Amino acid sequence: MAITGYVESLLGGLEGNTKRVLTEAFRYVLPNGKFGPVDHQTKSESFQAYYVNSTTSSTADQEFSVVHGLGRTPYLVVPVLPLDVVGAKTVRLEVSRAADGQRVYFKSPEVSAPISLLVE
Repeated sequence: MAITGYVESLLGGLEGNTKRVLTEAFRYVLPNGKFGPVDHQTKSESFQAYYVNSTTSSTADQEFSVVHGLGRTPYLVVPVLPLDVVGAKTVRLEVSRAADGQRVYFKSPEVSAPISLLVE
């Protein structure tokens, strides 16, 4: 609620209908952020993040990379569990080198494990 209150305070100087419409718009948008369904190379519904699906290396602790498709260097990866995939699991991941504009790089002791990630 603090975020909504801050935005409303910024709108305080506006007049009449403009203030009312913008206040209602922010009251709706701010608390209704959604990640959306996990679908490979699909943007999150409300955030500047994209889902990617991949598989860990077939050799334990060997580097593997995942194409992220952001068009810029990401700064965050969040493992996600799609609840419509029976047997989905999170695995241990270690960043093996810094991400770049094309890929994120990992190692994992889990072999050939399917993973889903949210990349931002």
